[in-house]
Amino acid sequence: MKHLLKTAFISVFGIGVALAPASAAEDMLKVKVAYDGFSMTTAPMQYAMALGLFEKHGLDVDLTYVAGGSVLTQAVVGGSVDIAQNGYTPAIAAAVAGADLSIIAGIANKLPFQLVVDGSIKSADDLRGKSIAISRLGSSTDTGARFAVESLGLSASDVNILQLGGEGSRAAAFLSNQVNGLMSQYPRTQEMVLGKEANVLVDLTDIVDDYPNTAYVTSDKYLAEHPEVVRRFLMAMAEGLHEFRADPDAARKVTAGFLKMEDGPAVEKAFHYYSDNVYAKRLEVSRTGVAAVLAQLAKTIPAAASVSPESIIDTSVLDALVAEGFFETLK
Repeated sequence: MKHLLKTAFISVFGIGVALAPASAAEDMLKVKVAYDGFSMTTAPMQYAMALGLFEKHGLDVDLTYVAGGSVLTQAVVGGSVDIAQNGYTPAIAAAVAGADLSIIAGIANKLPFQLVVDGSIKSADDLRGKSIAISRLGSSTDTGARFAVESLGLSASDVNILQLGGEGSRAAAFLSNQVNGLMSQYPRTQEMVLGKEANVLVDLTDIVDDYPNTAYVTSDKYLAEHPEVVRRFLMAMAEGLHEFRADPDAARKVTAGFLKMEDGPAVEKAFHYYSDNVYAKRLEVSRTGVAAVLAQLAKTIPAAASVSPESIIDTSVLDALVAEGFFETLK
């Protein structure tokens, strides 16, 4: 944060941070941004907001939470959201169906989920017939659950996959013994393992090498009409992610506030887990990963087999930033 101009201070989540506003001569551009989860994949965006980085890059951001990747996808297609941080799976599924959507950048090119189960479940046989909570069918948690059970030699029909909404709702159902397992992410995973007789049966980052989870998406129409907004958004996000990783203490404090958790061992583990294993270094999109998502979708949506990754990805703005050397300025 040392290179931010110390022209003003704001207090966010209980800490003072430097705010560098856009030039007075520069009009702030309004943009409606939404995200689909209170999770570590959203933490860098929240940190960028806390540091005032969107304002620094001339954006007036209206940031909104929309529950569920499929619902958020519909919001982008309908125009009520300009840019979304959304799951690759629901966004690509919508694009396959003909929606006006493009992936413009990425934040997580791995599936950062764990299958957390009751402590009595130690093996695939123990899991058979048990219930696993996900957010929604067709979501990243749904995909993750299917990968997890298949890695154990089971099929989705061997377990009961239940749609229970956001991570908080799933955790509550698990902790109250309404379900036997759930798809979770750190730091919630760590909390549940420490707070209940539970264990991680499968960590998807151990079994799936390149299957992207979270992207930044917009409509082709919006990208064509507002390339400068997209450019400034990506600059702010890139700087936010860089600063997040560079200042662990401040990043954890903001993250704990955003997730309504204590800044303790669970948040610390999550910070290192994501910083070391999950976050895309330069907001890059994995074309191999998009192809893998399409192949997975083709099992239930045959049309996905004839769709190329290039038809869904438009990283022209991001590529221009890379070519200009923008990322080398983040020191």
